Amino acid sequence: MISRRVVLGGAVAAAAAGSATSPAYAADVQITDTGNTITLVAAPATGEVRVLDGGGVQRLALTTFEYAHGSGEAKVTRRTTGIMSVESLTPQQFKITYTAPVGQVVGVFTVGLRKARIRWDVTGVTDLRTDSFRVARIVTGTATEHFDPVVLWNRDRDPDTGALRGGVPYETTNGVCYSYTWADNRAVIRFPQSTVAFSNNGYLHAIGDDSGFLESTVVLGPIRPHSAGVIARDGDLGIDLWTTQPFGLWNTGGARTVNFEVVNAALSTRTVRVDWVARDWNGGSASGTASGSIGPRAVWNANFSVTLGARDIRFVEAVVYEGSTEAAFARTTLSVLSAYTYGDTEQSMFGMGNFAYLQEPSGADVLGLMKLLGMQWIRTAYRQYNTLPASPGPTMDALDQAGFLHNMQLAGTLPWGVDGAAWADDMVGRATYSGARYYECANELNLTASDKTPAQYVNDVLEPLRTAMTAKGATFQVMTCGLAGYPEQWVQDFGAAGGWDHVDVLAYHPGRGNYTADYEPAEPWTNETRWNFLGTLKKATTAKGTKELWLTEAYAGTQPNRWWTDTYRNAPENVLLQLALAKAYGVRCVTWYTLNDSIQQQPMEADPDSVEYHHGLLHRDLGAKPSLLAFATAARWLDRSTFAGWAELGDPELLGLVFTTPTGKVNLLWSRKDGYILNNDTGRRLSASPAYYRSPEPWEDLWPTKTNVTVPTPAATTSVRELNCLGMDVATHQASNAQVTVTLDGAPRIFIGLALPLKTTGGTP
Repeated sequence: MISRRVVLGGAVAAAAAGSATSPAYAADVQITDTGNTITLVAAPATGEVRVLDGGGVQRLALTTFEYAHGSGEAKVTRRTTGIMSVESLTPQQFKITYTAPVGQVVGVFTVGLRKARIRWDVTGVTDLRTDSFRVARIVTGTATEHFDPVVLWNRDRDPDTGALRGGVPYETTNGVCYSYTWADNRAVIRFPQSTVAFSNNGYLHAIGDDSGFLESTVVLGPIRPHSAGVIARDGDLGIDLWTTQPFGLWNTGGARTVNFEVVNAALSTRTVRVDWVARDWNGGSASGTASGSIGPRAVWNANFSVTLGARDIRFVEAVVYEGSTEAAFARTTLSVLSAYTYGDTEQSMFGMGNFAYLQEPSGADVLGLMKLLGMQWIRTAYRQYNTLPASPGPTMDALDQAGFLHNMQLAGTLPWGVDGAAWADDMVGRATYSGARYYECANELNLTASDKTPAQYVNDVLEPLRTAMTAKGATFQVMTCGLAGYPEQWVQDFGAAGGWDHVDVLAYHPGRGNYTADYEPAEPWTNETRWNFLGTLKKATTAKGTKELWLTEAYAGTQPNRWWTDTYRNAPENVLLQLALAKAYGVRCVTWYTLNDSIQQQPMEADPDSVEYHHGLLHRDLGAKPSLLAFATAARWLDRSTFAGWAELGDPELLGLVFTTPTGKVNLLWSRKDGYILNNDTGRRLSASPAYYRSPEPWEDLWPTKTNVTVPTPAATTSVRELNCLGMDVATHQASNAQVTVTLDGAPRIFIGLALPLKTTGGTP
């Protein structure tokens, strides 16, 4: 394809040759900052604004500005078609009036040290859609493009007074960057907001101000995108913290390097100090400090070392001080998870509940991580079919080659009250062409289509689906729509309508509030207590009859400083317990929602006020949460296991699950002497902010009651191995007289080497 720039260049050449029909163009206008670090050239002949670095090398060209007006079918997209005029305002600023089909588009361009600020104003347009701005750019030379949100760490403060409250720090997004990296330089274009899915090779999407203007900044220099973002937003000091190891996750312990880059966004040199600390799961710490001097809009790079154990997680924080004042900080995690060969393949109970859309740091790294965690299933993946594009993330061929089994969760527009033959033919064709083992027919209809009855779902949707499957000879299994929570009446009505004759699987999403995973609240359930794990699991197990049971979205959300979700400490406990309970109650598969914090539509962004951004096993920066190690712990110790029964520990508040594996008994024990309700410390609540909870840090032990219990061992056993929910060895207990004494609290622990009696009823106390 011939680029627009080449075509315009040809028009210029024709004008130079004396073509009578070619328009006359004004001369180029150039502005350069006083430090000669960035130059902009407005070129009316080509409609470009060229961006040159301090060496005079062109890096980018900004061309067309796109905007829209109207809504729905009346929405119309407009584009500028060139530069009408350029006005030089100062030696460092010019104004461009674009040729626009509707209204007026004006851009004011200003250069400063290492950056250029651009403001586009759109006026005279009725019903302007400021959420639909796009800017065309041409990249010179060979550069890689990457979407890099500008994410900043914040201390938990009172929103009215600004005083520290003591909850866990959290991230917020402060603009987004598109970065372009050459072998010798980098350029970053920052917008206040953008949806990366609306950008493409020609245009970058941006959201403007309600009054019709869009502000952007271009930063040049071989610095990290985070540092460029701090400079772009007129920040002060900033710090970025990272490792070169994918996910900050190694398969062996040892000394590991953590890098940091401090940026000075000001126009004067700054002398700063960086203090760092790395804390372990029990609160032990290692720390250090370093000092440096940073020039105007420049960076300082350095590193430090953290030593990790054989199975480990470290919570690392680095703080920038100017004098005694904290200017900025950043956090990440380092972890260790050894390699493991899983025995379960097609019989595996573990999978991914979202699209495997993450491709950072590479698609191969992501698939490798999922394999390391024991994930065998992908809940929803499909090939391009007719007009529907392929699912985001790896191709079906890549999943097949990596040994993943994949299903399809998809609905489109369901055929409510109309002939569903065409819809069903399409769905069956898509699932078959994509090699889906299971088709999950729609999602959370009890919430998203609450005006439709289960009988309508059976008659309008499932019946034509089965007819199409028979006609096409399709052999995939059919799941119910993944139900939100466990809507008991919906399931009963579904059965009464003959629904079980049309499906092979009951699928539901066991949402959970601030309760331990083994909480089975007394009935009748309230709007809050119905969001429990074990109680709904028991009901679903009974209701499904001979059908398979899948938990197609399970999670342990960690939205910061909220009472309704898990803390970073409780989350891995509940990850392990949810997966163990699922195995105990015969669940065929649990697909975990999702791999990483943030959401597919705004990848790598942060939002502390939306729970949807906090369901991952990885933090937003792709460092491991404790939950990730807990997931791997469950997958490994439950690999090729069968449930033996509930342990009899002689106390109704002491609980245990016993599994039989090829290598012996695996025992999961815990106490509920501190109850089943989490985030229940009234001292951490605020009456003025009902949703708030001052979350503790992940290394803080949350269970005050420790109970010693003596349990039996096989006669020949001399020692008992104890592991925590992260799979870390925490103790080796010496057995005497075929028994051993261990200490239990609310955190489930794995014990190897016990001979526990089982409850005769086989159920929970």
